[in-house]
Amino acid sequence: MAEESRAAISIRTLSERWQQISKQKQLAVIILLTAVLVSLFYLAQALSRPRMAPLFSGLEPADAGRIAARLQELNVPYQLADEGRTILVGQNQVYEMRIQLASAGALVGGSAGFELFDRTQLGATDFNRRLDYLRALQEELRRTIVQLEEVEQARVHLALPEPSVFIQDTAAPTASIILRLRPLSRLQPEQIRGIVFLVVGSVENLTAENVTVIDTQGNILSDLTAELSSSGQLAEATLRQLEVRRSFEKEMEQRVQRVLERVLGPGQAVAMLTAELDFDSRESSVITFAPEGVPRSRAVTREVFEGTGTIPGEAGTDSNIPGYPFAAAGGDSRYERDEETINYEISETTERQIQAPGRLIRLHAAVVVNDNGGVLTEEQLAQINELVGAAIGYQVARGDSISVQGMNFDTSQLDEAKREMDEALRREQRGQLIYLGVAALLLLLLFVLVLRTRGARRERELEAQLATVPHMPILAGTPAVEELQSEEELLHRRARQLAEKEPDAAAYLIRAWLAEE
Repeated sequence: MAEESRAAISIRTLSERWQQISKQKQLAVIILLTAVLVSLFYLAQALSRPRMAPLFSGLEPADAGRIAARLQELNVPYQLADEGRTILVGQNQVYEMRIQLASAGALVGGSAGFELFDRTQLGATDFNRRLDYLRALQEELRRTIVQLEEVEQARVHLALPEPSVFIQDTAAPTASIILRLRPLSRLQPEQIRGIVFLVVGSVENLTAENVTVIDTQGNILSDLTAELSSSGQLAEATLRQLEVRRSFEKEMEQRVQRVLERVLGPGQAVAMLTAELDFDSRESSVITFAPEGVPRSRAVTREVFEGTGTIPGEAGTDSNIPGYPFAAAGGDSRYERDEETINYEISETTERQIQAPGRLIRLHAAVVVNDNGGVLTEEQLAQINELVGAAIGYQVARGDSISVQGMNFDTSQLDEAKREMDEALRREQRGQLIYLGVAALLLLLLFVLVLRTRGARRERELEAQLATVPHMPILAGTPAVEELQSEEELLHRRARQLAEKEPDAAAYLIRAWLAEE
């Protein structure tokens, strides 16, 4: 009963207080309570709703419709976002749904690739087969092109002419590609060239000149492949040669500049170099013959005759052939002949020389040294000349040249920049000093404030202690009671008693009073 009575009293009290407040405050309280209840309702819905994650994004309307129909068949809740281009499902179902949709073939685009030939078609003509092959090839190329990160969607159109038995009637195939790029994306020339060569390598007898690539804005992207022509290749090769030449010159200039700065100091010398490079590629063959040949074959013939009678010989040639002596008809005779034949091969050595492009022909160096009003002497300039020559590999036979001159440098801008830097440094130092001074002043004020606060608190504590000191008894024969009970004398008496009992506290109080004065 007591609890019920207390509840009734509290309700009556709240009702009375509600009647006491103004109408505006009552309306504000009602609106606030309504907003809190609505927020709690939506918060509960958001917490009870499953967390959604993108299943697929950047879909075509046909692909999105096919995937949504498949999700409805599977009784999987989903949501559409990004104007229907993104499908959201429960976060714990993303990977499972992707696998199921891929296995069911729902991810395949509107056209089929080479899976068209997985089904056997009875009664199909050659025209139907060629048309299916064309459709399949276009789809396979489209699927490959959209793998690029910058490409959102692509369409490929191939024009394959009918085969002909007459060579003069054969037409060249052509290809057209339209690309839809992702927002703020752009294809590089190398990527466009890669797309062109991908299509060229996939279609028989197709050339790069017959491939056209455009985007959804109507820009012809295949014009960037003009570098594939001979003139484009020559221009690109020339640019590369100029880059190589300039890189070589800058490297040599840095070497000379580092040496001179070590000797003369920073900013006291300027070096410029010009290199003449030969980018022509040459190939030569050198054949060298040895002074002595190499024996290939050797034949030795030896004839010996000893006996009586005429030396045998060939008929009719006895007086014409040298080496066969003519002898008389009778008597002993002896004959001997040696013959040796050696055949030699011609000894030769073939040497093949290939000169790589980029050979250094000549090198020219120009060095200007700060003279500082005629300080440099001819001997110093000669030493600098030799130093630069050693740094660049100077060769007289090659036709190199070095020019070292001493001149007065214009250092007005450098001096002005130095003055500005010094002034900025001084301003920065002044700012730092001011900041340190302000910080020190604030610390000092804070320290004084803390001391005064502690002194005041200590004084209040001492006064409280003085108030608790008991009164001294009044002895006989002392002055009148009224005089002893005067306020000033009473305080002095209490102070003396406190000083006798707590000398440290009395000393601290006196120091605080002196500090205030």
